[in-house]
Amino acid sequence: MLSTEVQARTAMAVDEAGPTTPYFSEFLDEKSRRIAEIIMEFVVCFSIGLVGIVTNTLVIIVYAKQGFRESVAISMTTIAMWDLIKSIAGVMERTSGILRLWNPAIAFSWSKISVVAFNYLISFSSYVTSVMAAYVAVERCLCVSIPLKVKWLLTPRVTLSASIVISIVVFGLFAVMFGIYDVVWEWSATFNATVAVYKKNAFYIKHDEPLFAYYNLSGILWPVAAFVVIVVATIIIVYKLRQGSKFRAAQSSASASTFSPGLEMQGKQHKQGPQLSTRDRQVVKMLLVIIIIYIVSLSPRISLYMAKYFIYDFYFLRRYHNIFKFVLYWIWLGDLTNGAVNFFIFYNMSSSFRVTFRDLFTQTYVNSK
Repeated sequence: MLSTEVQARTAMAVDEAGPTTPYFSEFLDEKSRRIAEIIMEFVVCFSIGLVGIVTNTLVIIVYAKQGFRESVAISMTTIAMWDLIKSIAGVMERTSGILRLWNPAIAFSWSKISVVAFNYLISFSSYVTSVMAAYVAVERCLCVSIPLKVKWLLTPRVTLSASIVISIVVFGLFAVMFGIYDVVWEWSATFNATVAVYKKNAFYIKHDEPLFAYYNLSGILWPVAAFVVIVVATIIIVYKLRQGSKFRAAQSSASASTFSPGLEMQGKQHKQGPQLSTRDRQVVKMLLVIIIIYIVSLSPRISLYMAKYFIYDFYFLRRYHNIFKFVLYWIWLGDLTNGAVNFFIFYNMSSSFRVTFRDLFTQTYVNSK
């Protein structure tokens, strides 16, 4: 006779798997998916989520300490807030792995509730941060293109307003998906207890095709639009930085030469336009690294949503349920990693961030003495 733990695992497998087909039985059976889930979800993603909670909290604290005097601090804090929400949701969703060691029935219920409460929250937070990254890319593009005008054009108030609007609009467009499942409690003979399960509700069944057409299309358009904006802005930023570097090199060479009259140099400087300060160039380079990370992380999510758009059965509780979840493990890994790394980039590339961070903990240590 099977033990309670084995029965619990069997029940989870039966409940989570879609209808068995030769295709995905060959590609990914339930046992293989469960092994991947334990390694990637309950170990790797859970650990990265914990790191993300700590790092994003630190980012918010450091920028709050600096006083939000610059627009970049506001946009980066907005991204950190959404990354913090993403990290918390990621950890909460994967808490079922720990609960399973204590009570399989509670772990089973938690895993089902998490799909409804936290799974979409991770995805939608990623959409908001990707659009915010596009805004930051445009902001920095203007910074290197028209450095003298950008100070009054993109004030902290303008950036705050843009951050709020982007957050509300992007998240609001996807919020309907929180209402497509109902969590119900049913008696389970396997667990000998009442457990939670999620089921398609009446709204889902009635609006299935148009709802998911809208959802999948939105899941493609927003990341693709953000991706295009980020790539174009990044190309312009790199071009402007290279142009500025060449001009500075030519200026240094001409200054050292006895054959370069001052009027010629003034003409070149006027032609090239105003140059960024050393500090502004460092800020742009730091944000350029962040933007490139978003380019890398957006690519697989765009591919996933294109597959979902063209393959109806590639989703939860449909024919390719197991394959879809396996792919999601890698998407979630990228999302959570992307949400956890910004602190390390800021600390290594921003001297003001580094100084503020050190001062913050130095004052904390002194006050505790």
